Amino acid sequence: MPKVSVIMPCLNMEKYIRQCLNSVVCQTLKEIEIIIVDAGSKDGTLEILREYAREDARIQVLHSDKKSYGYQMNRGIAMASGEYIGIVETDDFIEPDMMAVLYGKAVETGADYVKGTGQGFYDGPGEMIWQFPIVPCRGLEENEMYVAVPKEETDLFLEDNFLWNGIYRREFIQNIKFQETPGAAFQDIGALFQIISSADRGVYLRHLVYHYRQDNTSASSYNKNGFVYAASEYGYMEQFLRNLSVKWYTIYYLKMAGLCMDRFQVMGASGTFWSETVAEIEALRKKLQKAVEEGTIGQEDCEAWQQSLWKELELFLKEPYRLYELHKNIYDAKKNALEQIVDTACSQRVVLFGAGKGGQFVHMCLALWGIVDVVAYCDNSEKIQGAVLWGCEVVSPEEAVKRESGAYFIITAGENNAREMKAQLMALGVPKKAIGIYDKGVDRRLFHERYVRS
Repeated sequence: MPKVSVIMPCLNMEKYIRQCLNSVVCQTLKEIEIIIVDAGSKDGTLEILREYAREDARIQVLHSDKKSYGYQMNRGIAMASGEYIGIVETDDFIEPDMMAVLYGKAVETGADYVKGTGQGFYDGPGEMIWQFPIVPCRGLEENEMYVAVPKEETDLFLEDNFLWNGIYRREFIQNIKFQETPGAAFQDIGALFQIISSADRGVYLRHLVYHYRQDNTSASSYNKNGFVYAASEYGYMEQFLRNLSVKWYTIYYLKMAGLCMDRFQVMGASGTFWSETVAEIEALRKKLQKAVEEGTIGQEDCEAWQQSLWKELELFLKEPYRLYELHKNIYDAKKNALEQIVDTACSQRVVLFGAGKGGQFVHMCLALWGIVDVVAYCDNSEKIQGAVLWGCEVVSPEEAVKRESGAYFIITAGENNAREMKAQLMALGVPKKAIGIYDKGVDRRLFHERYVRS
């Protein structure tokens, strides 16, 4: 019997599948089986899958006649024979020790599931990668391991948003059923709800196991049918609420509200109100309206999870289009600021002032617009000076001005610090016209402007 069965749902992943498969077949835990459920790929993916299957007897390639993530998952889980079951999305990749670490801890603790941390990433030109951490629960803020009783800790459903960073005891997860409607978006929400609300023991480790790709243009996160999928999935989940306590209803509606607000942010970033999903938006609005009127969720519940959620929810319940306009205006301001920077930086050598997240974010945005002539970072912190980010050395502002005379300096900081940094550069002799400022903060959705407008 394999120790872990790895389920890999797949559809048209030719661009990423080799990287993903290499990370799975090279696991330090060798006693695994790999079950790939392909939903009719047309881009060369199948040829690659067959190639790997010929070379590795642990790989099974199953063919799904339904383009449904839920159906693919249910079929893969039903076929699995391992003690535990893991899930790997085929546009991602995993750490070599993922299955060994998680399996070892699962055996030690007897947990229904064990999860590690993840890292979201964006590919850039060459080997450039912009990364951000994915931590599944607050219990890992100060601890290497957190042991939970999930069915009693309802807040876990708000914090733990992914299936792929864990392994699940086969006898446990085979009782979990994914909704099998067409499409791939959000069908993990219902599965997660079943898992967390029924698990006796869940273990969370502060150990990096998973790399989650954010720049896949076909990702469901940016699908205009997101409201359609959300309405369907939350309707599906209602059946699992019937045998649960009232506190689970609160969590259910909070999660629904959070997803709706997230969709409005994406819609605002797209610059287009998705009128084709008005019926689903209205259905979700009515569910949340009823929950608020009955006191199932309120301001305190919302703000305890996300500070701005209640204000946005109030606007959503009154007039959804105004919520869209709010986010559109926010993103228009961010995009305009970036576009001004890009227009000015075009055909110039660029020095980024600020080597933290803001500077790296702007670097990635410049790269996506085709501007790759970033020659250096500068930063006032002596601790980071001398480091290399994406092939660019971090130097002091004085050294940057000395080395890169005539370069265009882009300040990446908040409004107050930006003013001081601008004055600092001008005192060093940099002309005002050679200084740009981006003070709108880090927002990963701006990476996708070219995608969501399509």
